[in-house]
Amino acid sequence: MAQFCTKCGTPLTEGMKFCTGCGATFGEPSAPAAPPPPLQPAVTPPAPRPVVAGPAAAAPTASPGSPVLKIILIVVAVLIFLGLLSAGACVYMVYRAKQKVNQFEKQVHATFPMPAGTREVRTEPSAPAAVPVPTPPAGPVVDTGVPVYPGAAPWGGGGQMSLGGNTVKTQQYTTDDSVEKVVAFYKDKMGPTARVMESGGQGVVQVFGTSGVTTIGIATDSSLGKTKISISNMTK
Repeated sequence: MAQFCTKCGTPLTEGMKFCTGCGATFGEPSAPAAPPPPLQPAVTPPAPRPVVAGPAAAAPTASPGSPVLKIILIVVAVLIFLGLLSAGACVYMVYRAKQKVNQFEKQVHATFPMPAGTREVRTEPSAPAAVPVPTPPAGPVVDTGVPVYPGAAPWGGGGQMSLGGNTVKTQQYTTDDSVEKVVAFYKDKMGPTARVMESGGQGVVQVFGTSGVTTIGIATDSSLGKTKISISNMTK
């Protein structure tokens, strides 16, 4: 059976590998297709390692000899000292009031002696006795080194004592001005480092410095009808 070139149509004889018309080759086996590349296994990224937090830093504690503990103990001691002064002042005022009442009763008995006998005496109800005005306790005024509120009057004598190598001076004053006005005065006088606390008609102005601690307590004294100022100054 005759064969023809698929490109140019030239007749071919059996056994020919080249076309005499166009030179095309034919009859050779085609090269085998290259095998596909082997599949690479999917690489799973390693799981992130959990971060183990180190032990939390222990909160600093105040050692027995630390300055913070000393300051706390000094402030507590000052508050206790002021409380004792206030209690002593109250006891003294009650004692003075009792003395006034006893003197008044003695004067009444001396001026109007009661007659002997059983005669009925009708008396008109007397007006209630006036409450004696508390008088400031006696004692010298202590200069604490803190500015005195303008127009304030000393309320009795102050105190001075040594505590842990420090000197503590205390003095009280009274004024007719309000607690808010007194707090504003000392807030301005003690400078920007002053710590001010106000609550319930009371105020505290406190300053911590390298030379010591100054505490100014301002509160309304209902028995006096005035504002009382308690100054405590601790110096090294």
